Amino acid sequence: MIKRIAFLIVLSAALALAGYTFRRFFRMIRAGKPENRFDRPADRIQSIVDFFFGQKKVIEEADIPSARWKGLVKAIGSKYHFLIFWGFIIITVGTVETLVTAVFPSLTLVRFLGQGIGHFIYASIDWANLIVLGMIAFSVFRRLVLQPRLIPMSNDAALILGTIASLMLTHFGIHVFHLAASGGGNGAYPVSDYLAGWLVNMPSGTAHLLSEANWWVHILLVLGFGNYLLYSKHSHIVAAFPNILFRNLGQRGVLPKLNLEADDIAQIGIVESYKDFTWKSILDSFACTECARCSNACPAYNTGKPLSPMQVVHDLRDDLKSNLPDRGPLDDLMERFQHGRHGEESIKEKKPLVGGRTTEEVLWACTTCGACQEVCPVFIDQPEKILQMRQNLVMLQEKVPADLARTFKNLEQNGNPWGIGAQKRMDWADGHNVPTLDERPDADYLLWVGCAGSYDDRIKKQTLALVEILNVAGVDFAVLGLEEGCTGDPARRSGNEMLYQMQAQQNVETMNSKNVKKVVTACPHCLHTIKNEYPQLGGNFEVVHHTQLIRQLMDENRLPIEKDADGVRKIAYHDPCYLGRWNNEYDAPRETLDALGKQVVVERSREKGFCCGAGGGRMWMEETVGTRVNHNRVDELIATGADTIATACPFCTIMLHDGVADRGAEEKVVVLNVSELVTRSMARRREIEAKAAAEKASA
Repeated sequence: MIKRIAFLIVLSAALALAGYTFRRFFRMIRAGKPENRFDRPADRIQSIVDFFFGQKKVIEEADIPSARWKGLVKAIGSKYHFLIFWGFIIITVGTVETLVTAVFPSLTLVRFLGQGIGHFIYASIDWANLIVLGMIAFSVFRRLVLQPRLIPMSNDAALILGTIASLMLTHFGIHVFHLAASGGGNGAYPVSDYLAGWLVNMPSGTAHLLSEANWWVHILLVLGFGNYLLYSKHSHIVAAFPNILFRNLGQRGVLPKLNLEADDIAQIGIVESYKDFTWKSILDSFACTECARCSNACPAYNTGKPLSPMQVVHDLRDDLKSNLPDRGPLDDLMERFQHGRHGEESIKEKKPLVGGRTTEEVLWACTTCGACQEVCPVFIDQPEKILQMRQNLVMLQEKVPADLARTFKNLEQNGNPWGIGAQKRMDWADGHNVPTLDERPDADYLLWVGCAGSYDDRIKKQTLALVEILNVAGVDFAVLGLEEGCTGDPARRSGNEMLYQMQAQQNVETMNSKNVKKVVTACPHCLHTIKNEYPQLGGNFEVVHHTQLIRQLMDENRLPIEKDADGVRKIAYHDPCYLGRWNNEYDAPRETLDALGKQVVVERSREKGFCCGAGGGRMWMEETVGTRVNHNRVDELIATGADTIATACPFCTIMLHDGVADRGAEEKVVVLNVSELVTRSMARRREIEAKAAAEKASA
């Protein structure tokens, strides 16, 4: 009876504290702006099945650099976490029974489920404890011996690991000493029964006392662990479930549209502090598992830039914590323990989020490639937060790097980032009989040329290659000509939402006035903007990438091609981020290239492809910190032994071509767009057919 009363007192105190903690947590989440994440309930439930219980993204192969045994670290990745997770799920069943039977001793699993099923569950719990304990030991070995590139082990992480290990040990302590006191068991707890066999000579009174001591320690650890979670990095244990449930199920990479006609900043939608983000963005910051996958995948982080996507998410959480209206001594105590005095003072310090906690250098380093979001096991959207903070820098603080300021001026004055006169937009088409929509108003496709395809001398060749393909295949197309303007992608990804909306709205009005229905473009940035973001402004068009259309034309046998054209032997394909990760197109370019030559394996490819460095406005900004992103990528592509680097994005072509030139490899490696490889293949076919016709005629 005394034990039961003492337990009820402890349980009541723990539940009261937990109620306060969880209520406070929900208030913090609700401090963000409203956002509808309650659509498609069936798909959301499926997300929980796949990614929470199935741990689908956790067990994916993760490229985590390490000091030792790199192959082993890469192969194991975070798969051991799957065992810890499911071990805990199983163990929780036993924990619940322990808590219930402390008040109602007769309410056991055996009573409700029968001896056979009950003993099976007990055995599963016993084995799960052993497995989790082994995985905890491995995680320590991994940290100390293999030394993967993760964030440093903190007091908080050490406490959590120690607590989990103690929970497993006290579980065994409860049952091992109980079995020793009672003279053995019936096999319900096989591991504990085996260990109890080592204690046959222990006095039963001592064994019973040790079993009770372990029970109390176990109970206190369980109740304390539950209350500590939301103050620790392991808040993700609570936040991961809803974060996965409410993940973005729609098109990725679409920025919320700012209401530029509103009267104040809050209504416009520019972020200044945590209150200006949505509740889901705040939930993101608590769901972070601190696995560092996002940072390890980030091209800026990998080339010595100050950007860590994980830290950006933590900055948002710290901004919230530093401004809590009911911040108390418990918050200070927890943060001092977890981060030290310096870390606690940093969190408490009153400073702006944008340009303060998250510095300008961090925000401008992002290429918006989406690699961080792709690898996140709990679906945190890091790029959106970075771009929203860029909007603050540009539109409120007017802090724009000199390179970008020139780009904005070029866009405003000439309608393109290069600053070349708008009247020269159609110069690329001189002598090639390219129709405009005014000349062919009923054309099936609008060919969206884009600024690079119109003004950059290197990319003009790709544009002409695509025009040749369309003409040979008999595709009915036309261009806007001088009425085409920049889609606004460079402005929007650089934080200049006002300039973006001006450019985009003009394009939408032009395209709608000409009854455009279908668009084909060779630029993934143009594709993403027109297809996914123009609907915000009333522009709803069917948009395809030129590789998708080319593959379709090849499938329909409308393109005469010859494999291994022009001496191409080995092709290394580079995935453009805005075509692949943002728009999920990986196969069309590859299937096209399969018909042209032999593709070599590129380790960082498809979803794990490495950025060329041009996205997010970086195309027009110099890299002055660390190594160049395009050098990192080109080194990998050259190392494959390919003689041709193929890509499907004009920005990628420029960056990779420059990288190859910087490495002095122009004699052995050529950078070509998929469309250029196709036209070379068609030229080779024409040569073969002409030669065959000549031989036949001479015979």
